[in-house]
Amino acid sequence: MAEIALPIVITAIADASTEGFIASSLFSQGWSVVFRALDAQSLLTYLDHCPEKLDEAVLIYSPDLPGLTPIQIKNFQSSFRQVVGFSDNASPEFPGVLSIPKSQTELLNFMRGSVRSPLIRNQHIPQQNRRARVIAVASPAGSTGCTTVAINLAMEMSILGKSTLLVDGDVRSPSVALLLGIHNLGKDQSSCDFSANLKICEFTQEKISSFSDFLAGATQVFDYLIVDLGSIEELSDSLTDRRWGSTLIHWACESADEIVFVGKSDPLAIHRFESLIRNLSKVTISARISCLLNMQRIGRKPGRKPGRKPSAKDEQFIAVCAPLRPHRMLSLPRDISTIAKAEVDRATLIEVSDKSRLRKAIAKLAVELQS
Repeated sequence: MAEIALPIVITAIADASTEGFIASSLFSQGWSVVFRALDAQSLLTYLDHCPEKLDEAVLIYSPDLPGLTPIQIKNFQSSFRQVVGFSDNASPEFPGVLSIPKSQTELLNFMRGSVRSPLIRNQHIPQQNRRARVIAVASPAGSTGCTTVAINLAMEMSILGKSTLLVDGDVRSPSVALLLGIHNLGKDQSSCDFSANLKICEFTQEKISSFSDFLAGATQVFDYLIVDLGSIEELSDSLTDRRWGSTLIHWACESADEIVFVGKSDPLAIHRFESLIRNLSKVTISARISCLLNMQRIGRKPGRKPGRKPSAKDEQFIAVCAPLRPHRMLSLPRDISTIAKAEVDRATLIEVSDKSRLRKAIAKLAVELQS
């Protein structure tokens, strides 16, 4: 459960089209717009009689609201949880006013960040101005193989000659270091070398306040960032949760080029994937969404060898993903023995069985994700 719910919103914007765009965009994503002021006097009158707690509300204003003064904005800042100004013709009298967002996604990304802890700031680098391609790997629940996919995808990217940073972003339950036998990874302030072209880092509560600067620099240095987010059970809550544990989830939804959601085709896993899809329907994120069926079962008839057609359960997983209209539908074969050996040896798949089905499939996946 999230620590907080979406805050209530009060708008004080003169231009009807701008106000309508902001109010409708927030309302469509579950924000409660409780008052829409036409001028400063109507705003003050409402605030004198409003039943809401202002320290839980966000005021979104424009400097050209009739009767609005800088003194009033300064006073509001001590009363409201957050005061945000938008205008394309900002005046020096109203410092800190931002340009009007050009899209719903841009607005929502900013507003999600504005309700988070003020000590944790996300620095979003426009994709056209950075070197790295960022791919996040996540799952609706544990035990889907999400971390195994992230580790070996990063390894295969590095083998292809791409400078790669693997980020353990599952801050509540990091496991990359454990699976690879790396000591003190969480205590390192930067990243450690794992193999040629591959570095690994882990974020902890102590390091989370500096993650934004670190990742901003990493996107300028590496070809690929592979971010293991682990389990995301309540995505819509995580995007407005002020706790430090949701910070990397928020960053990935805003800054990643692609998020690959990993699932399996057993009944419980499909149920959890359906819950994830319901959550995704409540939010708008910048990253493209892909779905990966892990441990794919191949259909077979009694007395015959496995065929090439997906099993009925696998087809059910594909059908569940359809409402997302994913950018890609991906799959990886079952290969329990190779995974077990990699876990025992604390190694990547290529180190324990470079000719295994699963290793070859992830190598192919690495090539596909570069397109």
